[in-house]
Amino acid sequence: MPSPVLVSVDWGTSSFRALLAASDGAVIEAVETDQGALGLPAGAHERFLAGKIGGWLARFPGLPIMISGMAGARQGWFEAPYVPCPAGADDIAAKVLALEPSLGRIFIVPGVSAPEAPGGPDVMRGEETQILGALAATRRQGGLFVLPGSHSKWVRVEAGRIVGFATFMTGEVFAALKDHTVLGRLMAPGGGPARSGVGFTRGLAAASKLERPGDLLNAIFKTRTLGLFDALPQDGLADFLSGLLIGAEILAGVGGETAATIIGSAALSARYRAAGDTLGIKLTPAPENCATLGQIALLERLEGL
Repeated sequence: MPSPVLVSVDWGTSSFRALLAASDGAVIEAVETDQGALGLPAGAHERFLAGKIGGWLARFPGLPIMISGMAGARQGWFEAPYVPCPAGADDIAAKVLALEPSLGRIFIVPGVSAPEAPGGPDVMRGEETQILGALAATRRQGGLFVLPGSHSKWVRVEAGRIVGFATFMTGEVFAALKDHTVLGRLMAPGGGPARSGVGFTRGLAAASKLERPGDLLNAIFKTRTLGLFDALPQDGLADFLSGLLIGAEILAGVGGETAATIIGSAALSARYRAAGDTLGIKLTPAPENCATLGQIALLERLEGL
């Protein structure tokens, strides 16, 4: 078994993942739960963390703990203020929040902000660490990255620094429209979209025809009318809505380019890649465990490895 160099924690809004990681990012042991950082009451985070990784720390005393994600948000454990763009590994490492509670050495990674983004400021927490990991793994210094999810991020990197990004509330909007509007009434029970079937393809086609900013709002309503007139079966309506929203996101996020690197779960990445193929956008998967690789890159700057 390789020797661990850190406990890598990706602690999001609704999920927790901790890895006992080797210096190359290899996973030695792992633990995951659906207990996000924002769902715990004040004062409960350290106790929760100890319950998940205490056994590792007993076996490997003094092992550093690096945490990225919403644990560093204002409503999380301890706030790690945002680092404004442009932000690279050195900039982010300089603002890492260092704690020394009873568990030992804990580092909380700050998020990144885009104060001058069009229309108003934008922010990310956790995605910046994944991007640093992807850059380190691929030995690249730039490019366009997409991190799909409830709040998808499209991120531009130049000379190793995040220079700008845009957030798309694709996943959350899909869930809200499906579960809390008239659109869901004709959908087949069971919830989520199907596997890139005819509904998904039709949704992508609808996204490709959007011309004006308000056209998406009109196209969303077609989820209902396609069901009313039996143009799509009930089990294809959620798929249509998914394709429409993902397609609109990709076409806006890619900004006229034809390729990007995708960082995300295998299932969601596959869905975005299928959408990209249909729309003529090549989305290449990043290496696995980008969050851990990014944390290792930061730890190298903080302590050396």
